[in-house]
Amino acid sequence: MSIHAMQDVFRGAIGASFLAAIAGSALGAPASGPVVSAESNADTTAFGLPPIQSVSFTAPTKDTSTYSNIGASGNTRPFAWMSTFPAQGRQSNLVTMFDTEAQGVPTGADAQRVLVLRMRFTACTYPSGPRALYDASPDAWQNTLWAGGDIIIYNFFGGNVPVGTEFVPAEPRYIDPGADERDNAPVELFGVRFNNEWSAETWIESGLGTPAFQNDQYNAEPIDFDAQGADRSVLFSMGETAVEFEIGPYVGDDGQTYETFYPTGEFLPNPVDGFDPNPLAIGRSFTIPDGTPGHSINGFGQQPIVRGDEIPPGHRLGFDVGVNQPGVQQYLRDGFAEGWVSLMASQLAVADIGLNGAYSYWLTKEGSATLPPVFDLDPSTLEFDYLYFPPGDFDGNGVIAPGDDTAAIWALTDPDGFNRAHPLGNARALTDMDGDGDTDLDDIASIVRTIMSVRGMAPHDGPDNGAIGG
Repeated sequence: MSIHAMQDVFRGAIGASFLAAIAGSALGAPASGPVVSAESNADTTAFGLPPIQSVSFTAPTKDTSTYSNIGASGNTRPFAWMSTFPAQGRQSNLVTMFDTEAQGVPTGADAQRVLVLRMRFTACTYPSGPRALYDASPDAWQNTLWAGGDIIIYNFFGGNVPVGTEFVPAEPRYIDPGADERDNAPVELFGVRFNNEWSAETWIESGLGTPAFQNDQYNAEPIDFDAQGADRSVLFSMGETAVEFEIGPYVGDDGQTYETFYPTGEFLPNPVDGFDPNPLAIGRSFTIPDGTPGHSINGFGQQPIVRGDEIPPGHRLGFDVGVNQPGVQQYLRDGFAEGWVSLMASQLAVADIGLNGAYSYWLTKEGSATLPPVFDLDPSTLEFDYLYFPPGDFDGNGVIAPGDDTAAIWALTDPDGFNRAHPLGNARALTDMDGDGDTDLDDIASIVRTIMSVRGMAPHDGPDNGAIGG
């Protein structure tokens, strides 16, 4: 049913004069209620909001690597790595999946009534392996293009035996970010899009489980959200490389010919440009006191590092998710509806086909479980606070009371306007009173009863104290 048809039914259900009386003071004006900021630590009880619910994970329920060449073994490896290489995009990332249903977070239609106030993710480097350089500031996509230098050629595509090198100058679109930014890149946090009918729920964690790459696409790829809240893949946010590569015969330094992957020395004429992604968060180094459980090495915590430093072994970065960014609340709600939150950490640190380069290994739950006792290191962690608003609470204060009547009319008759005025609201979910996935006559009848009860025009099945809920 169209929104115009709903308006007609709504008017007919409650009477034009009653609608005019209560709509005159509401339509076109924002509903009352506090604005909740992800950065706010204010005591929300002063506003009569429902209790804040807190969720904490000391490890992902599932985690894996997206590196295409390792099949399903990424599910059980002690570490994942984050890297890129010309023509390969974000070729390897750390994927984490958290079972929120097991923590009591509302699922199904009720998930659309959840408001996340704060969310913090952390990731920890593995105690050994290569090291990337730290940076906590975003880079323009042109900074991530090939900057010039030798490209190592291996004995075959995916091989690890060097057979030669080819110098390739910086590609034409590359922009040098300056000496202090040239060799580092931020660790960014993104959402996850599952492909090939996989999901966080169905993902199989075993050596014979879900592969990283299948049917010519990654089974999990990173996504962000544009200014309108629409999701988009950031797998190739740095654009198409202008460096031309071929798979074919290549004469190595030893004089032998190899069927392998190598640069031709030419640039493509019209490569696809990239874009600057909108990560959910950027990882930042922070202080951890000595002796903190799950976050210490030999009893010692950590001190913050600065841009250009190597990220030390066993070092943890914190990611404060921008829950107020367009699309993020809805992404989280949709995940809660399925019982999961999935997040992907990615760093555009250069690693070639043979995995040579300045990148880091990142601890998985399998790796954390097998570390020597001196390393008291949790893998990736997640914590967040949320509110749940009961059906009939349209003004977002956690109870059904005066203010919900006018807000209900606005949400029903002008959902787009309601959502624009309430970026963290969801008119579609709020007007779906019975949680069956749509707004139909049964929902409209329930909304009418709520409005009439709030206005004192009819008895209500709930408490008689003028406020229903929280």
